[in-house]
Amino acid sequence: MPTASRKTARFWLRLPFNFNAVYNAAPDADGGCVGVAGRWTPQIDETVDAGWLFGGPLEKAGLAFKQLELNAQMVRFPSGQETEFGGQAAYLMRIFGIDGETISEKPLENTPDTTRLAQDAVLKAKLAGYISANLSAVDLGVYEIPDEFLAKKVISWSTFGSARQANHPFTPLFQPADFSGLDYSALKLVRTPEALVERLDNGACQGCHQAGSTAGFHFIGLDDKTTSPLNRIEVGISPHLHAEMPRREAWLRATAEGKEPNRFRPLSFAPPANWKVAGEVAYVPAGIAMPCLMPEDAARFGATWQCGGGTICAPLATASGVRTKLAQCLLPKDSGKMFSGHPCLTGSIASNPAQPFNDRYSISGQFAAFAPDISRTAYTCRPPKIGVPAGIAYRGCDDKDRAFAAFKPGKPIPSEICGLVGGKKFDTCVATNNFDQCLGGAVNRGNRLACSADRFCREDYMCQSLPPDTPGIGKVKGIGFCSPTYFIFQMRIDNHATPWAGAVRATMGAGFGAAEAE
Repeated sequence: MPTASRKTARFWLRLPFNFNAVYNAAPDADGGCVGVAGRWTPQIDETVDAGWLFGGPLEKAGLAFKQLELNAQMVRFPSGQETEFGGQAAYLMRIFGIDGETISEKPLENTPDTTRLAQDAVLKAKLAGYISANLSAVDLGVYEIPDEFLAKKVISWSTFGSARQANHPFTPLFQPADFSGLDYSALKLVRTPEALVERLDNGACQGCHQAGSTAGFHFIGLDDKTTSPLNRIEVGISPHLHAEMPRREAWLRATAEGKEPNRFRPLSFAPPANWKVAGEVAYVPAGIAMPCLMPEDAARFGATWQCGGGTICAPLATASGVRTKLAQCLLPKDSGKMFSGHPCLTGSIASNPAQPFNDRYSISGQFAAFAPDISRTAYTCRPPKIGVPAGIAYRGCDDKDRAFAAFKPGKPIPSEICGLVGGKKFDTCVATNNFDQCLGGAVNRGNRLACSADRFCREDYMCQSLPPDTPGIGKVKGIGFCSPTYFIFQMRIDNHATPWAGAVRATMGAGFGAAEAE
């Protein structure tokens, strides 16, 4: 480790509190969208930068403000309190209209007001009628449920967000029998009543933001030099947004060429796909620890996707009141290719519909990483009580790991990387409210799942950067390591330094000497 400098740096942190401003683009003079789409396509001699954006597709004259969307973490329960979940968090979701100085609440897109609908049988039956009459649009993912059925405020929940009943708002409202008389034979995705309800769940705000997301968000952004180098985000988007980009590019290209685009929208946790103007969607095989559908769940849908990289679809968690299991593409049992960061525990969630914060997760078994102790040669299963949901296989870094010896130019990225892990002092840093000051002494080196802009971390984990002065960092440019989401302070609402009490200063060179000028 380099010698610590005596210089100091002032660091700042973001909060998990996102606003998204939505604008409508004015159509072409003939009412079409060919010209609008074309403005998003740079010419050969144009440089794509902020000037190009604001002078072209984002030019004010062609935009009209629609709404302001809020997604904000409200509360977090730490792993010391939620020892089997590995922590929990709740996120408030709302939409506001702004007209001059007047602010109004707006309905959340395709998100039912479950309380009101459960109490009003006539309104609920009317919603069922809308769904039945618009089955093809729901199947394609291009439906818009009328405002009269929608909520204006909801809360989404993690951990294991994709499996939580609170994030499946249509499931308690409707039984498959409510839609058993519909014809599913000609549909692209939805082939059964159960799949229809799951499609609706996934299209609701809390369903989409807790399946294929990162810490309940899809666009997080990157950190700059005002954030501690020991706590920076490497990949600032979710797996869903990564998969969405090729779809949106194909839609834009077809529209600009005057063709009818492929309007199908996959489930939010689907992998990227090769998009064509028409026909079936060709999904890319899902990567390591990415979501998948168990065979009994996939059978309810049309064409879905397969696991790649020698992995198989395996269940991690089930939840009472939810039909679809939380499953990921994992190594087969007894595989000799185990790596750090691979989950090692399965469990079940006892759902509490009235009080989701009282959902209870119970570990039911261990399926990987059976070494009894931490070592540099074998994998042990680290428990959720230290903040790692579903447990993680772990092996300590040896000298070759520290030197990134397995990372070779032009070769595939290895499964694991010697990153940072929280030592015993980590929680002390959190509790003191001066974490920047002591963070350098609180983290150690340890193997984690490797991640990058096209290789994502599993649910409840996100890609963190290595400090820029880590020895050998040049070998792993653009590669980070998967940390539990709430090990990254930007993703937690609690224990931030209080701004009005004075800015926190940290010793430059703390730990790796990582805060030196970059």
